[in-house]
Amino acid sequence: MPYIHHFITVCCRFLVYANDSEGNPFQDQLVPQAVGCPALLHAMAAVSAGHLDRSQGKHDLEATKHYYMALRELSTTLSDPAVARADSTLGACLLLCVYETSDYLSRWFSLLDVSGALFSGGGTLLEGNYWLENSPCSGKQPTIPNFPAYDPNGSNANHFHELMVYMARMSRLSSESMNKDMDQDIVRHEATKVLHELHLWWQSCPPSIRDQSNDWRRQPRPQKLTIAETLEEEGISSIRSCMHACVIYLNHIINPLAHDHQNYEVQEAISGILDIANETPEGYGLEMGLYFGLFMAGIAVFNNPEVEDLLRRKLKADTRVSIYHADRCLELLEVLWGRQHRYGAKYDWRQVQKQMGISVRIRRSAYSSSTRLNAAYLLLRPCSPTIMQHIYVHECPQRVSTIDTTGMVSEKRKILLLGGTGKVSSRIAPLLVTDGYHVVLASRSGTAPSERGYYGINFNWDDTKTYPDPFAAHSISAVFIVAPFVSEQLPLAKEFIDIAVKSGVKRFVLLSASAFPVGPGPLMAPVAQYLAGLGVQYAVLRPSYFMQNFSEMAHLHTIRDAGQIVTASGDGKVPFVSTNDIAAVAAKALTIENSFNRDILIVGDELFSYGEIAKLMSEALGREITHVDISEDAFAAAVEKFGIEKDYARALAKLETGVKEGKEMIVDDSVLRITGTPPVKFRHFLNEAIERGVWAKK
Repeated sequence: MPYIHHFITVCCRFLVYANDSEGNPFQDQLVPQAVGCPALLHAMAAVSAGHLDRSQGKHDLEATKHYYMALRELSTTLSDPAVARADSTLGACLLLCVYETSDYLSRWFSLLDVSGALFSGGGTLLEGNYWLENSPCSGKQPTIPNFPAYDPNGSNANHFHELMVYMARMSRLSSESMNKDMDQDIVRHEATKVLHELHLWWQSCPPSIRDQSNDWRRQPRPQKLTIAETLEEEGISSIRSCMHACVIYLNHIINPLAHDHQNYEVQEAISGILDIANETPEGYGLEMGLYFGLFMAGIAVFNNPEVEDLLRRKLKADTRVSIYHADRCLELLEVLWGRQHRYGAKYDWRQVQKQMGISVRIRRSAYSSSTRLNAAYLLLRPCSPTIMQHIYVHECPQRVSTIDTTGMVSEKRKILLLGGTGKVSSRIAPLLVTDGYHVVLASRSGTAPSERGYYGINFNWDDTKTYPDPFAAHSISAVFIVAPFVSEQLPLAKEFIDIAVKSGVKRFVLLSASAFPVGPGPLMAPVAQYLAGLGVQYAVLRPSYFMQNFSEMAHLHTIRDAGQIVTASGDGKVPFVSTNDIAAVAAKALTIENSFNRDILIVGDELFSYGEIAKLMSEALGREITHVDISEDAFAAAVEKFGIEKDYARALAKLETGVKEGKEMIVDDSVLRITGTPPVKFRHFLNEAIERGVWAKK
């Protein structure tokens, strides 16, 4: 099996340090046990495929498949206490932890676990003094006396395991702080207590750990540090970084949205982590132990581009020298930082992680089993509240958690945007990607930006054979529908929607128009009615006329080339709305936790006739722009010339008459209520378009 070969020959080397390659425990102890343990075999394949995918691509699906299979095997065997205590079982858990380092740093310290375990010689891969009873190591002779070479006395490993007790406790508190049913005053009080105990423990640590100088690499010495001595110092730096990270984490639980009045110890902790990071060269052995600290510093800083850039550089890993990485961790931080810069407000990273759709759910089981295994699951993921939401080992020491793979998400479900290159979908996409979602842009061309998070797919309303393609190629959770440009839209839309529902899509957002309430009527109205009666999550967006019609489509060429705006609307007034506002509402409708399940009017907060728009444009452009009012029939004929179906063109022309009759004189504050931002003013749109030279004569 090529993945197992890659695991043995490549991944095993990266799982330990270069000078510890002889007697490599992953090769010598774990690989032989894979023959009788399917969970371990699949875990090895998942780690191997995941590493290959980062360097070569095209292995993601195989990695995910083996990951799922390993979890299923574990889920069916953990009820047997003998199996739960086996090295092969805990080895499988450990390798899955390594695999999941890509999911928001949830298993970043797994190597230290193994190092301390093999030193302690207690018989399992996760032996150590961090069990619930806080007992010291068993004192047995190590099974591999020279492993690990960087910590021959086990001092670093033991201190790190003691720190892991606090990590486990704060992870549980973080989970409780996200539970709306918990008394948050009690949670904050407990977090304050743990923080105090953590400081007392830190003061009891040896000065060689607590007071290590950040510039230890550059200090003059009689002779150069050996590799083992260097790695020992690296380990101490990791412990210090994690200590600072715990301080940030506990303060975050106590006050998650603090930024204007961040307390002194958080500021000191951030500085401590950054100082360590600045002194740590890329590619050094224990650099991955700093990831937790870097991540916590990242969630604590607020709108500081210089610090963000440093963290960005340090969190990136070279696949040629490391199997550990924090890609998803960095992805989360990018989303968090992007939101904070955009809105000028502090966000809770745990809520952002939840919204980004990556989680592993844990189901608590009633059977009794190994306390050690329960603690293993707890401690292997100290910084991820999602996996901790139902584990309370301090209160329930005889309960063991099994992995519930039902509904588990390893890969992000994507959002499908029809009309992917159009005026609205092209503006929704970057909002979603910035917030951490992956988008599939469906269009005739099938094109998409090359940046991470975008996918293109060929889709054509005129070719029903393309309807299933997005769902065959991607796991889609929500769909934004731009209806076909035909007068009878329901038959085609219904066929597509039915395929989407059968493919597991739970939410639909339909782009309709202000003139079409949900119910019987022309064009999009019956499509909206069908969605509303289907029993799915939905929203029907009913925007008025787009401001961008003047700059990107209908009126662009006549304004630029002839100085005319041609309509059949007379002196009727319109609450013109920017497609940026429509996109912002659509992004909310696609991702908000509780679906709207209603129609939403989307209008600007100003009313203008086309004659008034022409006057504004004349003043801004310094040349005359006039409004030319034509008949409904003439308008329909003009639209037909663009290749629009006759009945559809007539329906559009009737909308113009509706404007003339005052049917678009609508006032609504949905944009402000849903997005928190007032709608774009027409003059702002106009000035911005002029700056871009939209109507400049060629």
